[in-house]
Amino acid sequence: MAKRKALKAVISACLVTGFLVPLNAPVTGNAKASGPSEIIVSPIPKSLEQTDKGFPLNPKVGLVTEKGTDPAAVAELKQLLQKAGVTSIVESDIKNPKLQEPVIIWLGEFSEQDELKTIRQQTGIENLEVTKKEGYIVASKHGTKNKKHIVISGHDEAGTFYGTQTFEQIIVDRKGTHWIPEVEIKDWPTMPIRGSIEGFYGAPWSHEDRLSQISFYGEHKMNSYIYAPKDDPYHREKWKVPYPEEKIQELAELVQTAQENHVIFTFAISPGNTITYSSKSDLDALIQKAEAMWDVGVRSFALYLDDIDPSLRSPEDRAMFGGDPNPPAAAQAYLLNRFNEEFIKKHKGAERLITVPTDYYQAGTTSYRERFAELVQSDIIVQWTGIGVVAPTITSQDADETHEIFKHDLLIWDNYPVNDFDRNRLFLAPLTGRDSDLTPEHGVIGLTANPMNEAEASKIPLFTVADYTWNPEAYDPADSLKRSLKEFSEVAYEPLKLFVEASYATSLNNNREPIAERVKPLIEQFWMAEEAKDNQAVSTAGKALLQEFSKMRQAVKELRDQVGNEKFLIEVAGYLNKLELYGQAGETAVDMVLARQSGDTAKAAPKRLELQQLRTAIDKTPQKLSIGVVPTFLERAINGKNLAEGKKAAASSSEVSWLTLDLAVDGNNNTRWASLYTDDQWISVDLGQVYAIDKVKLYWESAYGKQYKIQVSKDGSQWMDVYTELNSNGETDEIQFPAVEARYVKMQGIKRSSSWGYSLYEFSVYESQNK
Repeated sequence: MAKRKALKAVISACLVTGFLVPLNAPVTGNAKASGPSEIIVSPIPKSLEQTDKGFPLNPKVGLVTEKGTDPAAVAELKQLLQKAGVTSIVESDIKNPKLQEPVIIWLGEFSEQDELKTIRQQTGIENLEVTKKEGYIVASKHGTKNKKHIVISGHDEAGTFYGTQTFEQIIVDRKGTHWIPEVEIKDWPTMPIRGSIEGFYGAPWSHEDRLSQISFYGEHKMNSYIYAPKDDPYHREKWKVPYPEEKIQELAELVQTAQENHVIFTFAISPGNTITYSSKSDLDALIQKAEAMWDVGVRSFALYLDDIDPSLRSPEDRAMFGGDPNPPAAAQAYLLNRFNEEFIKKHKGAERLITVPTDYYQAGTTSYRERFAELVQSDIIVQWTGIGVVAPTITSQDADETHEIFKHDLLIWDNYPVNDFDRNRLFLAPLTGRDSDLTPEHGVIGLTANPMNEAEASKIPLFTVADYTWNPEAYDPADSLKRSLKEFSEVAYEPLKLFVEASYATSLNNNREPIAERVKPLIEQFWMAEEAKDNQAVSTAGKALLQEFSKMRQAVKELRDQVGNEKFLIEVAGYLNKLELYGQAGETAVDMVLARQSGDTAKAAPKRLELQQLRTAIDKTPQKLSIGVVPTFLERAINGKNLAEGKKAAASSSEVSWLTLDLAVDGNNNTRWASLYTDDQWISVDLGQVYAIDKVKLYWESAYGKQYKIQVSKDGSQWMDVYTELNSNGETDEIQFPAVEARYVKMQGIKRSSSWGYSLYEFSVYESQNK
């Protein structure tokens, strides 16, 4: 058979926002195959060509390196060879290579012409130059004298290390002897800086979490970790206080682990809440803190000025900067520049200083930004979240405009998948909404993702971040997520995928709910059949619903039984409990309605009691899942039809274009409407005809109405008060009142609970059962 190009991994940019597409991409890692097998590498390389040839990985191999070959790459290669069944490794130097073994591996940078000539003569591989920083070549081929050759060559130490990571993924796991397909891979990263920033509020990661994370970054070609946990007191609140010795030792171990994985460890300090910018003693305290980190191997530093009151508190600062066009910007620039001059530039080998300005997420310019840009030294890197604290999209146009304002290199601080702003949510969907050309040409030198407090769960979306930052031109979120889940737990892939779908909705993907998208049509068919009293149709629709609810319940058991990552299971235990309860409650609700439809009251009554108990357990479980149609389904099964669902709503305002009034009556209690930020705001619903109603339920978001009225009307013009609340505490308000005939129902705000507006997940209205 003639040679064929089985896979060419140079593909067009594809920022797919969905997950509900066929997930049939090849699996990353050691593939299992009996014939020629297409392989895939994560992150997707710039170029991968494979033929239908290959050779077995003999138990005896020769390893040819050069002086100074990256020790981490050598160690990594030896470990994976032993794992693949290699029992003998004969090592030699490129200057005097030993080539007796059946398989020869060439590992190094090999930049000298005589070295390249030797490799070309032995292997027949001509194109061995690697010109891009952190780039590498992995090539396997039958060479001269019946020898099989594998070349892993990097532009630099990091590239060589990444080449070994890629080589591990092309090894095909076969019975007996592992197989090496004939491939030629040429690869390099698009983004110079790729990684994560532990920058969330709440309980910081443990030391073990961080060690595991850094190893994960190395395995996925991420080269940056920024240490900036908001609730580490020595980072922010007590920034002047030296770390205790035991903490210093932990940080030293993190730095060492980062170096072994070619990850730059950045130590960040956030002094903005208490520092006197003009104070020499405060500058000395910063330098002393940084000096202690330098002594344990840190070479990258950041001074953060985000999430602070920019006002100048000290008389000294007001005296020194009060006359500036923008005093806060002048004070901050003075501090940054002094630290840059007095510490960074006086330490050979230090990376460029990184900062976050106080105005880090706004659209457009401000007087602060303009003065900050003018005064801060040009070599200092500015971090930026995109437009918005959690930016739904980050475009190259946004980057161009922001770069034009700051006039400094931009490093994206991507607040995804961070969940510190909603601690009872997990965000497990792939990274989406980021343009494929966020590159230095648009002022962007990289991206660091802010993960969740749950370190192990964060690895699922961080895998996709690694994919995107390495090769955004080829990034496909759905495919990347599939490979992430396969790597995380191949044996539990299906239940893990369902759990991810239940934790999928984010502002990045328009709050999509894959499970709800599947289940909602089934729910609608079920209730239509029930209203029509079509027993056969109800039974058919009920069976389909029972299958979906059974999958939820069974997925939890399978995950607990099959996922070997105990730390992950502990992190997500509450969410698994909720998913299991939803599955059980859904099954019970269907059984109850079917029994009620058939007139079997003896069965329906205990099912109703069981459902009420399950709903109580659900309400007591604070974790939230993105399957909002299930709670409203359970609500209807107990209390009857919500007359407002799907009806036409009106409102005094909407806070933003995506928090529209229809979302308060869509039958999904994870979507919401929000008003503008004044007390005199309202939302109403047109029920379509006059009903006798006696109950309204308000499912509040955290921005709830402290005081409000429920008003009703027959014509939408003349309103009558049926209930007044003067001291709500939010969450769910169930309001019962004497039955009244009405077509229109309104929540009229009197007083908000916060500086935000009024925000409702769902506005439900119920017909009186005592007509």
